[in-house]
Amino acid sequence: MKRQGLINHIIRLLLLLAVIVISSCNNGSKHDQALIPLQKGNFWKYSGSYNGKPVVFRITVDYVVKQGGMLFAVLKGFPSDILAGQDWEASDWGLLVVGDGQYYYKLTGARIDSVKNSLSDTEGIKASLVSDKDLFIEALYDTSQIFGEAAQITRADGNYFWKVTEKHAFEPSSIRGLKIHGPFDRFTLIYQTIADEITMDIVPGIGLVRYRYSHHGTPGELDLRLTEAGLK
Repeated sequence: MKRQGLINHIIRLLLLLAVIVISSCNNGSKHDQALIPLQKGNFWKYSGSYNGKPVVFRITVDYVVKQGGMLFAVLKGFPSDILAGQDWEASDWGLLVVGDGQYYYKLTGARIDSVKNSLSDTEGIKASLVSDKDLFIEALYDTSQIFGEAAQITRADGNYFWKVTEKHAFEPSSIRGLKIHGPFDRFTLIYQTIADEITMDIVPGIGLVRYRYSHHGTPGELDLRLTEAGLK
């Protein structure tokens, strides 16, 4: 009887150890996911509507350079391009990722080439590449999280900085071409101004899965959902 009791005790300990190991592996896989996968050639396709009319849209990673703890990617196409109207064109924009994937800074215009040249040069200390105004997104953990420009983040009206308002489990089976596995969390972020409002749904490991824009004055309603992705 004593021997059987010892065996049962050992079995219980082994089962407990297995649960701990599996839980640790699952948590690790979620934390290891890049917030936005930025390998060259990655793409995201969206469909939705702008002011009631159907629209399709695509974001592509065209260029990637790494140096030290930084990664810079140049992408083609940002959802707000559609707001230009019928003859809109996909714009170039950049994401500079720093802090071991914690912070993503959005850059446009001449600053794209400036950062590309800076990171292509192995010399120098790389200071002043970005400011807090450029912060596009940071690592997401839970609701009530806020981030953005330091001068705005204390505003009592809640305008002009990002707020994480929702966190839910995300099922990616409806996204064509997606070959990565979860579990996944979806975070809803809102950025409000006096004139308009942007809502983004971000899934770490996949990226932007939904983008909504609403203008408070002149009619302007955009809603895009991710329908297909090619992620390495």
